[in-house]
Order: sequence, then C-alpha cells, then structure tokens
Amino acid sequence: MSHRPQLALLLLTGMTLVVSACATNPDLDIIIHKSERGAVFVERISDRSFQATHPVTLSSDTMARVLRGVILKDGRGVLGNLASDKSETIRVFGDDDVEYLAPLLVEGLTRAASDQQVGFHIVKHGTPAQSQSAGTVFCLSDVRFPNVCESEQARGGASVEATGGSLYSYERSLYLTLTEYRQRTERTESSNIADRRLFNPTGLANRTVHFVPESAKRPNRYRTARSTDTTLVIDYSLLATMPAASDMRSTAAQPPMPGKGESANRDTDLDEVRKELKEIKKKLAEQETERTHPTPSSSPKSAP
Repeated sequence: MSHRPQLALLLLTGMTLVVSACATNPDLDIIIHKSERGAVFVERISDRSFQATHPVTLSSDTMARVLRGVILKDGRGVLGNLASDKSETIRVFGDDDVEYLAPLLVEGLTRAASDQQVGFHIVKHGTPAQSQSAGTVFCLSDVRFPNVCESEQARGGASVEATGGSLYSYERSLYLTLTEYRQRTERTESSNIADRRLFNPTGLANRTVHFVPESAKRPNRYRTARSTDTTLVIDYSLLATMPAASDMRSTAAQPPMPGKGESANRDTDLDEVRKELKEIKKKLAEQETERTHPTPSSSPKSAP
C-alpha cells in the first residue's frame, strides 16, 4: 500500500513535465505547406508583448539570397580543425532547400500578423545511423516534422535529419534564428517510441552561425531580447541591392580563404613575374632591331 502514493506522485510528475514541455512550443496558426520534404508554417510568438512588423512583402530572389548566406563555422579551434578532414565553413541550406523554402517563406511573411512568426523545417532521409549513444527520445509525428514517423516506419530503421528555425521582420530587418541543423534521429523496426534515439540534440554544438556577405548583417545593437546565439539580423533591403557575386553560391564545404599576408605575397610574386617578362621582351626587341638594322661603324679619328 505504501508504494501506491509514490507511484501516483511519480506519474503526476511525469505528466506535469510533458505538459510543460508541450506548452513551451509556439501555437501553430497557419500551415503554409507540409510534405515529406519539410514544412513551413505560421505560429504565434510566445512573447505576447512583442510586436513584429508583419505582414511584409519580400521577393523570392531576396529570400533565396538570405538562405544562401546562412553559414556555419566550426568552433573547435585550430587543433580540432586540423584533426578533422572537414572544412570549417559550410552552407546551411543547399540549392534544393533554397528552391523549396524561399517562395513558402515569402508567403508566410505576407500572411503573418504582428504577433506571429514563420517557422520552417527541412527533412532529409538517410541510411540507418551507426551510433548507439542514447539521448532524449521522441516521435516526430507533428506538422513541424511532417510524415516522418510514417516514412521512417516504412523505411525500417532509416535515419532522419531535420534542419529548422524561424524568422520574422522587425523595423526593416529580418531576424532568422536557426534552432537545429541536421538534427538526427533513428527509428528501429519496432514501433515503440522508446526505440527512437536523438543524436546531437540541435546539431549546432561547437558551431557558430554567420552570414555572407557580412556587410548585409546588422550590428549587435539591432539584436533584441528574443535574439539567441544562432539569430542573424539581416538588412534585407541592402542585401537586395548588392551584387550577386558577393553571395556564397557553392553548396559544398568552403575551403579556408587565404590570409591577408598570403594574398600580399602572392600579389608581390605576380608583380615580379610581370617585370621579368617585360625585361625579356625589351631585350628581345633590342636584339631583333640590331639584327635587322646594323649600326654603321664609326669613322676613324683624323690624325693631328
């Protein structure tokens, strides 16, 4: 009999934790689009005192440039980068992600009210995960991760990677927050929810979020109380007027750029090569002139 009160208290505590966890998610208001590929939706901002500048209209091209500019840099330091074969800079959204998200995010911003923001997720299916490290377990049977549970069950243990975040407009700036990057889960053949494991809870450990071109990023004074370490504040009007060559186009990992000293040395070497070529051309021209037009011999001096 003494175990029943303890069991009831334990169940009540568990239910309270579940309810509180669900309550932290923003209220979903409008589903812009959902499929196995991902989802875009309009949700209520949890901070009721905050008012965004919505609705707002952006071009799909400007939104595509915003997504292309979001990059991650490895923050493990020099030794960590040397020990890894991966480059230190990667684009968050590939070309296919940009093509899918850009028009949907534009539509979301035009339909969002001042107390709403636009949320998004990109879902990618892969091979079964090899790691067996345990973590938080959950099921992604939610519009924010559409059709993941069903598709994973059909695939029989395939891993799923989700990249997601939110964005809103405020005073001529676009605030984009990355909440997870390639968040990885695995479902075994069993349908038990305990068999779903979460690897690398957000995928952002030891990584920092940056934007390219840097000149289109707002300074820190534009950050609000809602901004996090993974929030980018972008001047979308300035970005729309900048040349497209400043964007990071390649979806592959970017090699580290040469430092200022290396660039200066390289320019100096090129200048030296150019000077040597000029001298060689000059000497060849003089030799050719002497060969074709020999100079007459000087007349002997008259005897005194």
